[in-house]
Amino acid sequence: MVVEWVTTGLTAAVILVAPVVHGIAGFGFAQVSMGLMPLFRSPSSASIIFTATAVVSNGRVWWSVRDAFDPRKWIVPVAGLAVGMPLGIYVFSRFNPAQMRVAIGAVLVLAVIVVGATQQLDVVTDWIEAREYRPGRLVGATAGLLAGIFGGSVAVPGPPMIVYGAFMSASGFWSDEEMKAVFTAFFGTLMLYRLGSLTYTGAVTSPLMVEAAVAIPMVFVGAWVGVYIFDHVPERVFQWIVLALLTVNAFVLLFTAVPEL
Repeated sequence: MVVEWVTTGLTAAVILVAPVVHGIAGFGFAQVSMGLMPLFRSPSSASIIFTATAVVSNGRVWWSVRDAFDPRKWIVPVAGLAVGMPLGIYVFSRFNPAQMRVAIGAVLVLAVIVVGATQQLDVVTDWIEAREYRPGRLVGATAGLLAGIFGGSVAVPGPPMIVYGAFMSASGFWSDEEMKAVFTAFFGTLMLYRLGSLTYTGAVTSPLMVEAAVAIPMVFVGAWVGVYIFDHVPERVFQWIVLALLTVNAFVLLFTAVPEL
C-alpha cells in the first residue's frame, strides 16, 4: 500500500476549505472539492476521496435537521437516482483523465449558472414564485435521475436537484429546513451508493481510503470554522465571490484539459 503524503496533505487542505465555503455561502462542498483536487491529482481518485468525505459531510448536516426530514419527499428523487447512478458509473469508467477534467469543468460551469440563478438573482426566484408551479413526482424522479448521472460520472450531482428544490421551495411545498433535510439525505444516499458501487467495481483502493480517513476530520474542522465566521461575512457578497472563483476554476480545468483530448 503506497500513500503519497504530499498529495494527501493537499487533499486534506482542500477538504478543509470546502466545508468552510459551504458553511458561509450555503453551497460549494462538491464544487470546491472537485474543482481543486483534479488540479494536483487524478480526477478519478479525487472523486473517490470526495465521495467518502461527502457521505460524512451530508450525514453531519442531515443530523442537525433530522426532525424536518420527510422520507416521502426524499424517496421521489431517490427513485430516479437508483437508475441514474449506474449510468453515471458507466460513463465514469469510460473517461480518461483529460475527459474527466473537461466533464468536471463543464458541470462546474453549469453549477455556477444554476446556483447563481436560483440563489442569487431575485428576478429568477420572483419568476418561479409567480408561476406557482410545483413539480410533480415525475419531475422529482427525473431530477434524481440526472443528479445520479452527474454524481456517478463526475461526483458533482447538484444542478438538477438545485433547480428542483428551487421550485419546491418557491411553491411553498418545502420549508428551508425541509429542503436542507431532503437535500442532505439525498446527496448522502447518492454518495453512499456511489462509494458502494465503485468499491464493487474495484475502483476503491486501500491507499485512497487511507487518504479519505485523513481528510474526514477536516470536514468537521472546516464546518466549525465556516459556521463560526458566518456572522462576520456578508453572505451575498461572499456567495458572488465563490461563484466567480468557481467559474475561474472551471475554465482552468477546461483549458488545461482540452489540449490533451
